[in-house]
Amino acid sequence: MTLKLGILASGSGTNAQAIIDAAEAGRLDADIRIIISNRPGAKVLERAEKHGIARLCLDHKTFPDRESYDRRVVEELLAAGVDTVALAGYMRLVTSAFLDAFPNRVLNVHPAVLPAFPGTHGARDAWEYGAKFSGCTVHVVDPVMDGGPIIIQATLPVRQEENDEELLNRIHVFEHRIYVQALEWLAEGRLHLEGRRMLLEPASRPLAPQPELALVWPPLEEGF
Repeated sequence: MTLKLGILASGSGTNAQAIIDAAEAGRLDADIRIIISNRPGAKVLERAEKHGIARLCLDHKTFPDRESYDRRVVEELLAAGVDTVALAGYMRLVTSAFLDAFPNRVLNVHPAVLPAFPGTHGARDAWEYGAKFSGCTVHVVDPVMDGGPIIIQATLPVRQEENDEELLNRIHVFEHRIYVQALEWLAEGRLHLEGRRMLLEPASRPLAPQPELALVWPPLEEGF
């Protein structure tokens, strides 16, 4: 089933770009209905314009509280016909008013291997802690920050000679792949939630090779 997708982003929008590229290439069965940013001048809005996607800036600072802001965002998403939301570098917690409008249809990508290192700076926190592995996670969003059911994770070694920014740049490469894969699984109706466990129906397409010195699980499929 084609996802009627809304994307929320606060910054440059590299994950949004990966989603756009996959949809345009036919690798992701999604119709991107609108891209919304909470920050005026965010580069993600330029990306939307370049690709002819409806775009909207709603500055959260002009709203009295988080819930009123979320209710307005939901209004705009529903008016655009959205049924699934991808948070792509969206630097705000969403309220129950938002989640209730799209139950189990709000996804997020986080630059750490959850449940370790939740929060705004997952990769930096892992690096500063001295973790030997880091990576990224795509999960369903629930009321607990970075606490929703996990769909897919990529794990890679932290190199001794790299700084936290270099680590984050390597993680971004995997974010772009696993986020698109998770959305395509959702579009195919292959994800099923049992308790906290997100189960995936077997693939009908071949698996992609596992990346060198990294582990992605469930495995990426061909084309991702």
